[in-house]
Amino acid sequence: MGDINTIKKGSYFLLSQATKEKIKAIAAEKHVSQADVITTAIDHYYADCEEEYVVSKNMITDLIDEKLETMQERLHRIQVTGNVIDRDNKILLEFMNHYYLMNGFKDLITTEKYKTNGIQQAENLIQKRIHKQRQKKLDYEKRKEQKQQGRQA
Repeated sequence: MGDINTIKKGSYFLLSQATKEKIKAIAAEKHVSQADVITTAIDHYYADCEEEYVVSKNMITDLIDEKLETMQERLHRIQVTGNVIDRDNKILLEFMNHYYLMNGFKDLITTEKYKTNGIQQAENLIQKRIHKQRQKKLDYEKRKEQKQQGRQA
């Protein structure tokens, strides 16, 4: 008994006359049977499909890698910023703990109870900086969008 791929069984197909002539011509040119021509054509079809799949998969992988690289860069910047903020907060906490201890304070007066003029000025300054940064980001995104639309036109 032969391999399942080498066992041949008869089949009946209705083909156009032009297709039949092409099969005969190829069979004569290659010195093979018409069945071998059809088998080879089917094998080429599946090989092409697999090649197209690999090409598509590679294109998608490249696109994902490109986008992932951009996201990783942004996440790294956020992580660095978070680390700096964490460090600065820890420094301030240590300073405030020392200051509180050295002055012998018994209670803490929160900004909810009393807000000094200095705290109010600092809050206003920070709010202005945040607003300015937000505006810069919006302007950058607007320019970027206009640039992309210009390329598409």
